[in-house]
Amino acid sequence: MFRSVTERVTRAVEVLLPKATADAACPPDPYTECKEMSGTCFCRNCSTNGACKVVCGAWYSMSHNYC
Repeated sequence: MFRSVTERVTRAVEVLLPKATADAACPPDPYTECKEMSGTCFCRNCSTNGACKVVCGAWYSMSHNYC
């Protein structure tokens, strides 16, 4: 009897509440990307978003010694 009531309550909860699912996400993993062009070092900050896509900011100039 007790098990039957528990099973019915469990089933009612499963019907009323949506099942939670989670997608795997990538860690943010920030890094700086640099390149030298025409004697000037340009860098930008990048990271990986939750959808596993690389997102980078605008390029900015650094001292030549940085590259």
